Amino acid sequence: MNPPNPDRLLFLDLREIRGAPLPKLAGLELVNPKPGDDCQAAFAARAVFVAIDSASTYEDWRQRFHPMCPNGFPHVVLLDPYNPELARRALGDDAADCCAIDDLERMELVLARLKRPPASNTQAWQPANNLPLLLRLQTTLDILPSPIFIKDKAGRYIACNKAFESYLGLPRSRIIGSTVFDISPPDLAAIYLNADLDLMASGGHQRYEGSVRYADGSLRDVIFHKSAFLNSAGEADGISGTMLDITERKVLEKQLEIAAATDFLTGVNNLRTFYELAGQEFRRFTRSGTDLSLLIIDLDNFKDINDTLGHAAGDAALRKFVVAVQANLRDQDIFARAGGDEFRILLPATLPAGAALVAERIRLAVNKITVSNPKGSVTLSISAGLCACLPGDESLDDVTRRADTALYKAKAAGRNCIHPVFLGD
Repeated sequence: MNPPNPDRLLFLDLREIRGAPLPKLAGLELVNPKPGDDCQAAFAARAVFVAIDSASTYEDWRQRFHPMCPNGFPHVVLLDPYNPELARRALGDDAADCCAIDDLERMELVLARLKRPPASNTQAWQPANNLPLLLRLQTTLDILPSPIFIKDKAGRYIACNKAFESYLGLPRSRIIGSTVFDISPPDLAAIYLNADLDLMASGGHQRYEGSVRYADGSLRDVIFHKSAFLNSAGEADGISGTMLDITERKVLEKQLEIAAATDFLTGVNNLRTFYELAGQEFRRFTRSGTDLSLLIIDLDNFKDINDTLGHAAGDAALRKFVVAVQANLRDQDIFARAGGDEFRILLPATLPAGAALVAERIRLAVNKITVSNPKGSVTLSISAGLCACLPGDESLDDVTRRADTALYKAKAAGRNCIHPVFLGD
């Protein structure tokens, strides 16, 4: 058998849709082989490029045309669009390489490797199975779903896979030869660079969380896994790395954090969170003696609302009450549902007289709320007790007990009122 002609390249376009245009490669010869006819030209060609766009067109190649090619003859599968599953199948079927039909840079690299002359005139032509490792490695990288990149010791990208291209929304031609400052926002690029310098200095492995500007412009949370590779002298010569997108995990963690900290019905702080936040304010009070007041509120006759109008009406009453309260509080005030119809408000930098004014505004706002359904209608009202933190208080529980006592006095006075406890009470 004569060695293949290094200048002849056959192209079989087996696509059904033919979306992408034919690649513009020197010497590419379009053929439409028939059994026992044109495909015999493969014996005198360098390689054949086969374009497919589905599993069925790939099977057409395997059954009709591939058997007529000599053993070991290099065929390159062009995918339109790129399909990792078909790529894996083709490589398993001894394809020399696989790439997207519009990836001209990649195809030129394939051609350059295919046209490389033998080491000596007496050496037999090398079949596809002995193609350089670089091509095989690139194909393998492109199949992998995780973004992968490789940088040289100067911080320039020298390789990446299709997942990395897709993640950044940049073509490989734009990435290769660039640094992080060329393709990333300056603030993120500075973080990447510092991490790379640390890794190059240590020569080991690296794992850290960071952010990446996604193809759609959004910031995504990722975990970087990177490793320095060494040259023959044992020196760090570059970095290989991958990214694991954890954005959805972060969102879920935040949702779980919020759920653990808030009341599921009203969305305000739950009692546990109240004690955490209020505890901080109480410790500040014990250190500096800053004014601090506590307000405990109950919805009047809330059980009757549930019994007469139903629990759905009761839930609606609680939500409307919360909206009215929030409209009368500052950002620094700590508002929480203690359970059932009981709520607590801690007012930093507020004397009891000021807290009484806040409580009265809330009472008047709540008096304007009506809950109705076919079973009836109820206008809401509240009873509240309030007091200030005192120098002798050892914990927030001491303050809570005084405010709770004041609340019962408000209820005993006929409800729909505020009972403050002042310093001399």
